[in-house]
Formats: sequence, structure tokens, C-alpha cells
Amino acid sequence: MSSPGVVLVLRLVHILSGVFWVGGILILARFMFPAAQALGPAAGPFMDQVVRVRKLPYALISAGSLTVLSGFALYWRDSLGFRSEWMRTPTAMVFGTGAVLAVVALAIGLIVNAPAARRLSGLAEEIQGQGGAPKPEQQAEIQRLQKRIGVVMPVVTILVVLATAAMAVARYVT
Repeated sequence: MSSPGVVLVLRLVHILSGVFWVGGILILARFMFPAAQALGPAAGPFMDQVVRVRKLPYALISAGSLTVLSGFALYWRDSLGFRSEWMRTPTAMVFGTGAVLAVVALAIGLIVNAPAARRLSGLAEEIQGQGGAPKPEQQAEIQRLQKRIGVVMPVVTILVVLATAAMAVARYVT
């Protein structure tokens, strides 16, 4: 695991998947989700395309998982197998804090956002199959799921931004 090639691949996977994960969350939280809420039912076809057809939630969860797993491997390598003397250094503590933040963000994505996105996709398919506007109960469930996502999305966004900041500065903390 200490070969330069392995480290290079792990760093590339960690950075590129992290950029996609954090960037995707930022765009979703700042632009797409608020726009979809403002448009109401008119956003349905667009969000259906993004969520069900293009599978953005799965792409974000996959990128987050790759980021966390490759980061774990890099941390293991840097710590020489989780040696406590290295893990007590300021650099290691900042990396560790960033890792905890990223893991919590990923867990929220897996436990809250992904199931809600799957259900929204299912509702979109049902509504398309009906060939018309959503039934009142479907519209109520859509609003409930959107509210659920809307509550946790800012939390996830803050967590991944803080995790990214920690990773960016960790090597310079002494």
C-alpha cells in the first residue's frame, strides 16, 4: 500500500470523487432543489429525469462512498496502520475530524435522502402512468418528502463543506 502508484490512485479517486460529491451536493442544495420547490408540479418532469433516469442520488452516494473509502485507506497509510502517536498529531486530528464529518454526511444521505429520492421517483412514475396531475394524496406525499429532504439538505451541505475544508488544510496544521 505504500507504493507511489497505489497512493497516486487512491489520492486521485479520493479527490475526484470528492469534488463530484461535494460539487453535486452544492448545486443540488443551492440551485436545483430550491428551483424544483418553487416550480411545484411543473418541476416534476425535470426532477424525474435527474433522479430516476440520470440517477443523480445514486451517483452522489457512490461518489461519497468512494471518497470515504479511499480517504480511509489514505488515513490508514499515513498513520502506518492507525498508530496512535501519529493519530494524536494536529494534522491527523484535522483529517480525522473531516472524515467524521464526511461519514456523517454520507450516512444522512443513505438513511434519509436516498430513500426519499427513491420514493419521489416512484411517485413520479405513478403520476406519469396516470397521465395527469397528481392525486391529492400523492401531492401531499411529495410535499412531505420534499420537506424531509429540505430539512437535512442544508445539514449535509454544511457537513461536506466543512469536511472539504478540513481536508484542504490538514497538512498545514501543526
